[in-house]
Amino acid sequence: MIISKSTAREVGNKIDKVLGEIKDIQANIDRSSDKIDNELNSCSRELINAQTTLTEIQPQVDMLLAQVGQDAPPHVKAMLDSVAMGITGKVQNALNNLAEVQRNVKDVDKLTDEIDSFTDNVNKKITEIDELTDRLQG
Repeated sequence: MIISKSTAREVGNKIDKVLGEIKDIQANIDRSSDKIDNELNSCSRELINAQTTLTEIQPQVDMLLAQVGQDAPPHVKAMLDSVAMGITGKVQNALNNLAEVQRNVKDVDKLTDEIDSFTDNVNKKITEIDELTDRLQG
């Protein structure tokens, strides 16, 4: 099928307009991906801070047991040991949960990298179409 030069230009211009809209969408995706990355970095920093704080609890509990527990009557020592074990267990559970969240953050970070590679591939295809429409319009 043969089309006129003006029709080819018109089609090329319409395709260029659609490609421009795709580029705008791609830019929005890139901006959102960058925002996600920034939030993930912030989450990671806060997780590290929380983990650090939680690891500081055990020495405090040990110090309490050493200072209060050594001269305490047996029933008080038993109660302190029980409370200390409870605190230690809760701290360890929280540390395990934070470690899992850290792994999830890394997984999401990989996914945002994957999104970036998809948008790069879209950009390559847009460039190919641009080259084709340039030939049509020439």
